[in-house]
Amino acid sequence: MLKSLVILSVCVLAVCQALQSCEDCLKSGNHFCADTKLCNSPVCLNSITHIINCPRAPNATYDDNEARTKWLPLFGASATGPVQAQKCFDNNWPTMKLSKHILVNCSDPSPILPLTTCAMLTAVDTTQKVLVMSFRATNTGTQLDEEILNYFVAKKPFFDSGYIFEFFYDAYVALWKGGLEQEMRNLKYKYPDYEVWVTGHSLGAALASVGASWVVKAGLFKPDSIKLLTAGQPRTGDYAYSLWHQNTFPYSFRVVHAHDIVPHVPFQYELVDHDKMYHHRTEIWYNNDMSVGSTYHVCQEADGFLLLQPERRFELERPHPLFQHRFGWLR
Repeated sequence: MLKSLVILSVCVLAVCQALQSCEDCLKSGNHFCADTKLCNSPVCLNSITHIINCPRAPNATYDDNEARTKWLPLFGASATGPVQAQKCFDNNWPTMKLSKHILVNCSDPSPILPLTTCAMLTAVDTTQKVLVMSFRATNTGTQLDEEILNYFVAKKPFFDSGYIFEFFYDAYVALWKGGLEQEMRNLKYKYPDYEVWVTGHSLGAALASVGASWVVKAGLFKPDSIKLLTAGQPRTGDYAYSLWHQNTFPYSFRVVHAHDIVPHVPFQYELVDHDKMYHHRTEIWYNNDMSVGSTYHVCQEADGFLLLQPERRFELERPHPLFQHRFGWLR
């Protein structure tokens, strides 16, 4: 009888452990199987070992039509000057008005590389009660070289929430000190109850992630009032930064186009990056030309392998993965 009770107790304990949530499973020092949805599953092809990748649906709902009709004009406008930016708004979002265009020197202090600039814009829609911060993408080969070199050099602490790449940190601080801080304080004072939409493509996507996080850390805006949508975003910060970010912002999406290599940079190889940089949630993956009506996947992990089906694996094997960094939306 006693032996039977012991066996029963062991079995119940094993079942309870297997049925643990992903977070509880990992906190207890085990691994969670994304395939079986069980803790410590003996056979598992997709094993999760980091809480940041515990599968779950996003807190907000991604809207493909809104991404095309609202977000695309926002990050598209940041690629131009102030006159063209307003024309972009007039053609696509007539009630959106440019507030400020900021252009700063964000070059590496090294005398070897020539001058590069970073740019962004702010805008206001008093009808829909929306403030905008939109950051320009990488716009020169020299700037791209600086970004790539920086992946192998240094990171800087982001307040008390991990580290981000030095180039992204310095570029954002240059914009912040170059007029963005005062601009956002003025807009907050004038429109205290407005939402803040933050966006960007490529380098601009990384700066948008930093920017949304920065105005929260600075105490200017609450996370619930901020919406972040980026396109072609490279990995921006380390595990602590990304975990804090996704636990802080209920509305945060990263749009990725097919086999675009940029969102996989820097690669998570120990020899290259001992700290390993991570994406925050939530990735929206279009495995197509992104034409109107195209399907997309809402990724359940922040930066894992659950979505890496055979057609997506190892983008580097493809001959020209960088062309897909140009979004189908932009055609």
